Amino acid sequence: MILDCTLRDGGYYVNWDFDPATVEKYLSAVTIAKIDIIEIGFRFLSSDNFLGAFAYSTDEFLKTIKLPKCVPIAVMVNSSELVSNEDLSTRDLVNHLFNPKVESPVDIVRIATHVKDIKDSYEIADELKSLGYRVFINLMQIDSIDYNEMVKISSLIESWGIIEVLYFADSFGSMDLHRVEHIVNNISNGWSGPIGIHAHDNKGLALPNTLKSLECGVEYFDSTISGMGRGAGNTKTEYLFSEMVRMGKGEYYPDAIFPLVLQDFAKLQKKYGWGENIYYFLSAVHGIHPTYIQEMLSGEFYDTEQILSAINFLKNSTIPFYSLEKMLSAVLGVEGDSNGKWSASGWAEDREVLILAPGLELNRHIKAIMDYIKNKNPIVLCLNNNETVPKDIVTAYVACHETRILIESDGYNELDAPIILPMARIPESIKALLKDIDIFDYGMSIKQDEFKINSNGCTISSSLSIFYALSIATASGANRILIAGADGYNTSDPRYKEAASLFDKYNTVDNAIPVCAITRTTYPIKQMSIYDPTL
Repeated sequence: MILDCTLRDGGYYVNWDFDPATVEKYLSAVTIAKIDIIEIGFRFLSSDNFLGAFAYSTDEFLKTIKLPKCVPIAVMVNSSELVSNEDLSTRDLVNHLFNPKVESPVDIVRIATHVKDIKDSYEIADELKSLGYRVFINLMQIDSIDYNEMVKISSLIESWGIIEVLYFADSFGSMDLHRVEHIVNNISNGWSGPIGIHAHDNKGLALPNTLKSLECGVEYFDSTISGMGRGAGNTKTEYLFSEMVRMGKGEYYPDAIFPLVLQDFAKLQKKYGWGENIYYFLSAVHGIHPTYIQEMLSGEFYDTEQILSAINFLKNSTIPFYSLEKMLSAVLGVEGDSNGKWSASGWAEDREVLILAPGLELNRHIKAIMDYIKNKNPIVLCLNNNETVPKDIVTAYVACHETRILIESDGYNELDAPIILPMARIPESIKALLKDIDIFDYGMSIKQDEFKINSNGCTISSSLSIFYALSIATASGANRILIAGADGYNTSDPRYKEAASLFDKYNTVDNAIPVCAITRTTYPIKQMSIYDPTL
């Protein structure tokens, strides 16, 4: 039995606000393809944010769309929403969300639950059964459950005599074929009914894991069109249909959904970008909730270094669920130490400091910038190892992001100038790569809403290297700071707002020095032209 949950799991990318025309095409296509069950959405309680109709899937709404009469309709509830409410009992909340089955287009309710909520989920299941619904249960984060515990949980659910199908979900996308077999075997030791699988594609194994579960006796299989679903997504319905037909496991017609895949959902995938990649793979390897990756990739507001560093931070986290606060901490990186071993005091006393950032404007005007350096002889700080910049014009290189340092460490031996780094923020594994490098250890600590500059280190609210370099130039006693190649972002981009806020904070620092961009920038700082003879 194939359960397609596109409008439920795919909703994480569109806030469950699907285009009605796409929904109509989808329902028609999966019906013709002979899908066994359609999971139409969630039944959430109220939310402080705007969510589309499929987040609530009310009976009133479902009666306004053309649901197939021959296919069972399912919705999902999160047990955590229904067992921790202070105002209403669990049974009252179930009755708040669900009418009796005879009044509803819904046939099946799946209860998504963590191990800690299993016992409380009994009341949800019992009340739903009394209302006339078929009840399935979906054990989330199955890979974090001890095998012996799995048998106990399965036996407990069996003893209720309520649940029709027991699903297990590979929430982190970390399972392989061997684990699938062991999980099915252990569940079967406590549960005699049908088993279902919900596979995630972080490692590109959603389809192989689903087919392996079929081989092991699993009878229910989740999938979505084009794999659309939280994080890396799920088993692709079109692939699963095709494999089932090839193996003679059902009379499905995959051709009916191919146009939907290649047209409507191809556009959605291009826009939202679900699917396997190295970030989701690493999240699976380290047991990181995929929503962290999805949120960091959304809108491209975080760069590669920030995401990789965040993964490094999160892999040591013990929080199995998504937390916005945890994600922001991960993006900021390790706190570090504002007391480095090198003092910048007097290093550029009464001299001009020119910071070279890696924007396109630096490349466009590099000849004019080189001429300026030759004529004015400023202290030149180059952000990271920029191959555009000739080595002989650089006074020192500046780097403060541990991932960038790791990426570029192989080339540090070839540089002709020292590198200024906050060594307290550098993992021991990376320090070993730097033992023969000429390093000035200027400290840096990360604390939200702070900007302080001292002689041997700084405290700032971001690990953006331009502000670390700005701190070094300030502490060194420069009389003016010029910046080239800091192109900036569109003013509506959160990265612009972050940087603009830091420039504003810098201006309030006691020892702040005049700053001027000499190439085009969107940042709210003074600008002059590299070609201006009065510069």
